[in-house]
Formats: sequence, structure tokens, C-alpha cells
Amino acid sequence: MPAERPGGRGQCLPRGAGVHWHRSGRLRPRPDVFSAVRPRFVRAATRGVAPARRSVACRLRARPTREPLSLSEPGYDVVIVGGGVIGLSVARELKGHGVDRVVVLEREGAVGQRSSSRANGGVRAQFATSINIAFSLHSIEEFERLATAHGDVLQFHQTGYLFATGTERGEALLRSSLELQRSFGLAVEWLTPPEVLERAPIVRADGLRGGTWHARDGFLDPYGVVEVMRREARGLGAELRLNSEVRALERASNGFVVTTDRDVLHARYVVNAAGAEARSIGRMLDLDVPVWPIRRNLAFARSPGHPTDLIPMCVDFDTGVLVRREVGGGYLIAYSNPEDEPGWATTVDPRFLDDVAERIGNRFPLVSEVPIDPRHCWAGLYPETADHHAIVGFCGEVEGFVLCAGFGGHGIMHSPAAGRAVAELITRGACRSFDLHALRLARFAEGDLTIESAVL
Repeated sequence: MPAERPGGRGQCLPRGAGVHWHRSGRLRPRPDVFSAVRPRFVRAATRGVAPARRSVACRLRARPTREPLSLSEPGYDVVIVGGGVIGLSVARELKGHGVDRVVVLEREGAVGQRSSSRANGGVRAQFATSINIAFSLHSIEEFERLATAHGDVLQFHQTGYLFATGTERGEALLRSSLELQRSFGLAVEWLTPPEVLERAPIVRADGLRGGTWHARDGFLDPYGVVEVMRREARGLGAELRLNSEVRALERASNGFVVTTDRDVLHARYVVNAAGAEARSIGRMLDLDVPVWPIRRNLAFARSPGHPTDLIPMCVDFDTGVLVRREVGGGYLIAYSNPEDEPGWATTVDPRFLDDVAERIGNRFPLVSEVPIDPRHCWAGLYPETADHHAIVGFCGEVEGFVLCAGFGGHGIMHSPAAGRAVAELITRGACRSFDLHALRLARFAEGDLTIESAVL
């Protein structure tokens, strides 16, 4: 099934509203932090859009904080649609906040089998917007705790993220972002070229101006994160229903009726944590959830010899190529083509290796000499939004329906914070740990987008 093109019927972003434009037609973030080339579908999503009357989402507006509804009705207190890392994290946090009857519905035969299983496992606080930095700070602290408590399945390799640049523009953008990050208390460092090479000898020195590095960033095994979330959610009493695909979702006087291919459930709240499928779940309630699937590709290059010391997650800020050394040896390589179109394919894009070959030598010539076996490449889906921020919050007119989707490749990374936010919304009526204003659904109708440009 082809993905619906952004900017088509139902997507309601008034042209130019709340967004600054370059002469090239590219979006520029409202905060003066980063400015980068955005994927084509993001640019399309802000042009020629449908009028507001065509979408429920266009009628939604931010509403004042309200008292949480009673959780005393029969059935389930909360049904979570989606058993990926986000849905499991939400279940875990809800149980930790004292919610009694929580169930996760997953259509596959095991949890975390779709996008969660295909992630690169990166965790970083080096973002360009306040909400993403705040989500990262909370999540890093939680991953540090979880790695200690569940060391048998989860190791958090805090090698740091290193963004390197060889251009004047790149240096200016990284230094500007550095100031925002430090305002949150992050100990992000500016590294001189010799300091970059000391931490990452694979980086090409020619023309290097420097880079940013944060010691608490790093990477972990996505499987380990999913397993820990599953383990803790189940240990707290959450129910997991596998092979349960949601076929219908209807509003009822006291909540929702959720029909799967196996049975019918009743719930006071429903959480849409369906990742790239979030839009189809929203349509069941006549609600437009502007999340699109974008294919992203990864490759593993096996280097000769024995495993060597780990290095930071290295990002060539000028080309977008990411390289890190694997624990058992070899390199993980990623590159996201900004011209990629929405679609459901999860086979490797045949252009991917050519795209990498054209760019990797700019800053990682040693890695470019390591052969890549096409059999060691894979792809997954980013659930993207037009501003590269997730959608987290209540849905205004649809009482009791909570969105937690559209993390655009940051689902593993931000799963602890996402779970905490939803749990507070449901149990307290408002999120107190984070300011979710930038993540509300109504921002698309209002044209009030804050673009996250530090996207890989």
C-alpha cells in the first residue's frame, strides 16, 4: 500500500504560517540554532495544503489542563496500540504510576519486531530544540539506571556523539547549538581538530575545523532496550497481547471499544503508539495524525583483524554520514537521503550504497576502504512528521485518546521520556516533567512548527 503523500487531502499546514522560508524554499527552524536541508516531503508538507475544513486535526486547539477522568469503569483502564519500544515504555510507566488495568496490543508474534528492531541504537542529547534536549536528558539518566539494573541484556556504551565539520557554516551552526545545549546543563565540548582526532582516529584531518562532543551520549542494543521495557512492564503487571491487530476503534459513552482480529476490548483511555502506522489508527476515529513512513538504511562493514577500542558515534556534519565502531569489530554506517519519499518498503534502497560511497570519503576515508557486503545492509521506517518532532498529548475533541508517535528515528532514544510524559498525562491530567507544547497535535493546524534540524 503506497503511503499518502504529505500535503495531500487531510494535511492542513497553512503555507508560511509560523515558518520562515529561504529563497530556495527550504524550511528554516524558528529557533536560531540550526538551519539545514530538510527532506523533500517536509518542504512539500508546507505547500499547497488542504483547507482547514477538510481535517479534524485542523479543528483541534490547545485546551486548558483538565482533571483526569475516573479510571473506575469496567474493562481496561488503558489500551496501548503498538508493542514497539514506545508502547512498552508507556505501559511500564503507567504501571509505575499506579494504573491498574493496562494492556499492550501488538499485531506481530513478539514485541519490538518492526521499526524498533531495525534502529541503530544511538542515544544523544545534542539536539537543536528544547523539548528534544529535555527528552534526551531524562532518557539518558534512565538508560544509565536500566543498564545497571539489567546488565544481562542491556549495555549502554557511552562513547559520546561527535559532530565534525570542515565548513565555516557548519562550525557556526554547531557552536550556536552548543549554547542551547549548555543552557540545559549539558557538558557539551567544542573539540579542536587535534582533540577530534584523539577521540576518533578514523576522522580525516584535512580541512577539519573541529566538532562538538558530549560524553554521556552513546549507543545501546535496541533489542536490549525492548527486552528491558517488556520485562519491567510485565513485572509490574501490564498485559501483552500478541498477534492482536486493531481492526476498529470506536468511541463509547465511557471510553472506547477496541476491536482486534481476536476479540473486543473496552478501555477508558487509548494510547496510539503505533509508530509508522499511527495515521491509520487515527483514521479509525476520523482523526488525521500527520505521521509518514520514511525508509532509512544501515550497513555493516566488517573490518579485518581483531576488534579494537570503541570510538564516539561520529557524524560528518557536512554530508550527514554517520559511522560508529561495533562492539565486536567492524563499522556501522548510516546515511539518510533528504530526497527520500514516503513509502512502506523495508528492503534496502538500491541507491543507498552509492550514496554512501559518494560521501563517506569526505571525513572517513579509512572506513571507505572497508568493503560493505550488501547482505549486511538493512532498512527500517522512520515515523516522520513535518517538523521532526513527535506528537505527544491528548487530542482535544477525542476525549481519552492519547497520541505518542512520530518520533522519526528517535523512538529507542526517547522511549523513557515518552513513557513518562504519557503516564503523567493520564494519571495527573497534565505532564509536569516536560513542556509538551511543541509536541501537541494542534500545532500542524496552527502552523506553529518548531523545526528540529539536528536529524540524521
